[in-house]
Amino acid sequence: MEKVSGLIVGFMLLSQLEVGISYKLICYFTNWAQHRPGIGKFMPENIPPCLCTHLIYAFAAIDSHHKIVTKEKNDEALYASFNSLKKKNPTLKTLLAVGGFNPQRFSTTVASKKTRAAFIFSAIKFVRKYDFDGLDLVWDHPGSRGSPFDNKKRYTVLLKELRQTLQSESKRSKKPRLLLAAALPASKAKIDAGFEVKKVGQYLDSIHVMTYDFHGAWNSFTGRNNPLFHAIPEQRESTFFNMEFAAKYWRDNGLPAEKIIIGFPTYGRTFMLKSSSNNSGGAPTVGPGPAGTYTRDPGYWAYYEICDFLKNSETQMFPAEIVPLASKGKVWLGYDDMNSFETKAAENQTQTTVIE
Repeated sequence: MEKVSGLIVGFMLLSQLEVGISYKLICYFTNWAQHRPGIGKFMPENIPPCLCTHLIYAFAAIDSHHKIVTKEKNDEALYASFNSLKKKNPTLKTLLAVGGFNPQRFSTTVASKKTRAAFIFSAIKFVRKYDFDGLDLVWDHPGSRGSPFDNKKRYTVLLKELRQTLQSESKRSKKPRLLLAAALPASKAKIDAGFEVKKVGQYLDSIHVMTYDFHGAWNSFTGRNNPLFHAIPEQRESTFFNMEFAAKYWRDNGLPAEKIIIGFPTYGRTFMLKSSSNNSGGAPTVGPGPAGTYTRDPGYWAYYEICDFLKNSETQMFPAEIVPLASKGKVWLGYDDMNSFETKAAENQTQTTVIE
């Protein structure tokens, strides 16, 4: 296993421009990958500096005063190592992702002009201090999961105020404007509840649609992590749980297609089958598959853990919904590989990648 197989999440945007075709490969480094044992440990210096056009460091947090703060004790040192990759690749752009596992802080932060201003000015100061080129907001459910309904409009206001402040800061400092991106949900329910789609698209430089985790051990049946099309006819709700629907739904509701970046996960989701005799998509399950040696999270395997499983798996199929599956005994795995990536890329003009 090479070190590049550590925790990186990336996105690739393929858009048709007047000058031709432009590609972006936007990759996420997750700061908790440093805690994995043995060869699973992954640090900024393990990232090939020319692999991606953009690198995003995940995650920073928001404190009770609505200001950006570090999450890991050694984040400042990792920031320096992370951004030093630009010395080896001068065209590389780096962004800091904020949010992730404690999104409720966003809800209180957007509540008033005063709290939004505290966040915005701290964010700009923070990313400039540590030599990032932009900010990535990771809040996938304003207006749902207990958030106030008004957060739908407040999210738009936050983006508008952020963009305006970034522009004025750039003029004042005579530095290039900081980039503004956001990770947005693929769930129809979350999109409807939380986002004024047309307005959101005005203020963001890129939109990372999280087209993964459509199915997992939280379901009572097997399902692909990242199906291209509607994959399980028996499960009515899965009509909306696929890349094709999510991408078209954002686009058709007014998100600029040239800004949309669609997620391709290379990690897999595992299940424990109710019966080893039924390993098809939609088969009954009783829980997650076993934790991986390095990721140590039931129901989830990084790609290098998937490779080990495939060496001994009893079945491997490539059905109509593009995404392969493998099983051994009662363990069921849905994952992506180069074949499925290539097929999906041929079907879509906009693509993204997630590498683990």
